[in-house]
Amino acid sequence: MHAKIVLLPGSPVGERLCGVAEEVLTDISVAFGHTFSLVRDKIGEAAERVYGVPLAENTLRLCAQSNAVFIGDANNEAEPFLLRALGIPAKTREYSVGGDEGGRFMIARAVSEEKNALRDMFRAGVRQAAEENIPLSYLLPENQADATIFLDALEAEMKDAQFDQAQEISPSEAMQSLVMSPASVGLLMAPAYAGEMCMTLATCLHGAPMLLHDACIGKKLSVVEPYIPERVKANDDLNPLGAVTAVASLLRYSLRLTEEADCVMSAVKNVLDSGWRTPDMTDMGDGVSCYKMLQLISDQINLAGELLQQRGGQS
Repeated sequence: MHAKIVLLPGSPVGERLCGVAEEVLTDISVAFGHTFSLVRDKIGEAAERVYGVPLAENTLRLCAQSNAVFIGDANNEAEPFLLRALGIPAKTREYSVGGDEGGRFMIARAVSEEKNALRDMFRAGVRQAAEENIPLSYLLPENQADATIFLDALEAEMKDAQFDQAQEISPSEAMQSLVMSPASVGLLMAPAYAGEMCMTLATCLHGAPMLLHDACIGKKLSVVEPYIPERVKANDDLNPLGAVTAVASLLRYSLRLTEEADCVMSAVKNVLDSGWRTPDMTDMGDGVSCYKMLQLISDQINLAGELLQQRGGQS
């Protein structure tokens, strides 16, 4: 397939993570015979230096006309405006407790407190939970009038999806579940502010931050963004795994390339199962460089491509 993908760095760190995305996407395009047009632009501080504003109109049009968007660093003031302009209601972060697939859970938070964003988030959350057959819990907005609107939307979507595994929980119950039994969470949906608190807690407790990313899934376009802790500096040896798994989500949700997304995730799993770690993933601070980690993953993807070509030649 042919797809246009926009890469948006906002800082030197984001520039390097966009480079990771570019390398993985190039590997996938070669392995599976796709043509990806990778276009770079700017967002946040980088855009201010070039365009004088954090989010230029040309950048917004470029994203709207693309098939997918990769934001190198979401820690900038323009990112929420971009998501709202693209009609994306929520961002979802996935966690794995102890690296166990059975301990996987997700948190989705609304991009804004606007009624449309919250309503669309609830609807999308029900569809995702129903497709993956996982339990759904949710926090309602504090405003009673808003809560009634969203409950109506939730019930209608549940009826259409024939899904009945949803329950309302309080903020204290959500926090307790994330601490005591995160594997039972399934998919937790929350308004913007409450969702941000839940994500922060879960990230601190259960995930190596540089391994995480956010998938912002819209009806027509999706945006992915690696999670970058504020303490990360431009000259740090950046763990590439969050950016690599973000590319997998881009392939899965934006381009509907399930086999290709599975290939990326299998490459990450194979490398980790072989014992390879970056310094930030070990107690002793040893391990391979982040550049070496990316090369190991690329080798796995290239190997998958060679096997596909051999299989095609034999058929």
